[in-house]
Amino acid sequence: MRIIIVSNDKAKKPDLQAKHSFSVYIERSNETYLFDLGVDPGVLEHNVNVLDIGVDIVDYVIVSHEHLPHYGGYKYLSSEAPYTTVYIPFSSSESLGRVFKTHGLKPVEVTKWTKLSEGVYITKPYYGPPYEHFLLFELGDHLIVLTGCLHPGVAVLKDISNTMGKKIKGVIGGFHLKNAPERIVEAAVDQLVENVKPEFISPLHCAGELFTRKLKERREIDIVELQAGDELSI
Repeated sequence: MRIIIVSNDKAKKPDLQAKHSFSVYIERSNETYLFDLGVDPGVLEHNVNVLDIGVDIVDYVIVSHEHLPHYGGYKYLSSEAPYTTVYIPFSSSESLGRVFKTHGLKPVEVTKWTKLSEGVYITKPYYGPPYEHFLLFELGDHLIVLTGCLHPGVAVLKDISNTMGKKIKGVIGGFHLKNAPERIVEAAVDQLVENVKPEFISPLHCAGELFTRKLKERREIDIVELQAGDELSI
């Protein structure tokens, strides 16, 4: 399983654009996935070209939730791959869905647990606000979870683990803790360490430096620090 960070608040390579933006490309078993589309078409187009990723042949496109840094690149997607099916969050058909249709895409609103392929799922919608869903990959008895911002909170991860009956091996993405008070960050770290217990976390986008530092201080979960342009093989 190969994971490439396409768009993020920080970039590893100087020729990549770094903005408050999020998009991840995944290759698994001859299938490809694009999780979130970044903040605008220019960022998505520039970064996928630098990284030599062809969005025109991506098998599955998923938008985690209805915030601009996660769907803003849709115009580039529609220009490269019109008629692409895009899985959009619950309660967004009249907003994202309508806009995507206007630009030639085929939105599908996720209302329940959805199996995309063998061992690959979109979770049911969880309310933050806004509604948000997550992308899961099964690796034997374990799960890899991709999250856009985790607006509903880290308790969702335990529910995902319980629903699937599998331990979460890794969590990659945002945690919506960048501007959170220290007590909220510490509570989230406590829940992760004591209830979820993943082997590793890659905090991206809106996770925040305080969250990353607090996790490191606990020394119980491996921290894999990634930026736009970084690649992770699992």
